[in-house]
Amino acid sequence: MTPSTRPVTRLTSAYVRERGMRPVAVTITGSLIELRAKGLRTIETVDVATLWYQAVKARVMREKAEKRKMKGKKL
Repeated sequence: MTPSTRPVTRLTSAYVRERGMRPVAVTITGSLIELRAKGLRTIETVDVATLWYQAVKARVMREKAEKRKMKGKKL
C-alpha cells in the first residue's frame, strides 16, 4: 500500500446537514483524517488510531448485544 505522506483530499458521497445539505470532503494527512462540509471552513480532525479503537469497541458491544439477545431466545 502507498503511505500517506502527502495530503490527499476527496469529496465523499456522504451528505451532512450543515447550513443546508452539503457533501463531506475528507483529507488524509499522515495519521489524521480531516472532515469538513464542502464550502465551509470548519474542520473536524480525527486520529486514525482513535477511530480504529472506537470501531473495535462498537463491534464488540454489538456482538455482546447479539449474544445476549440469542441467549434470551433460547430460554
